[in-house]
Amino acid sequence: MNYDDVYELHLQLLYIYEKKQRYSGPYQRQIDYYKKQLFIFAEDKVQRIFVLNQLLKIHEKTREVLVNSCADRYFSRNISVDAESGI
Repeated sequence: MNYDDVYELHLQLLYIYEKKQRYSGPYQRQIDYYKKQLFIFAEDKVQRIFVLNQLLKIHEKTREVLVNSCADRYFSRNISVDAESGI
């Protein structure tokens, strides 16, 4: 895998994250900062990959909260179902 492939993969992932979720939360300032870095200051593929990676990490942080919340609800539901069934 070369830098062009990695760059395209990062762009695809970022596109999917941004298509699925609209931001106005606590990470918006960081997202705006790194997007400015990406389009104005990053000069070569390696720098752009680094900036894209930072953007992806921010998106993954926001999804982590959602995943944990879903997992908590799922496991608390299983505990209450088990308690009701006498297990």
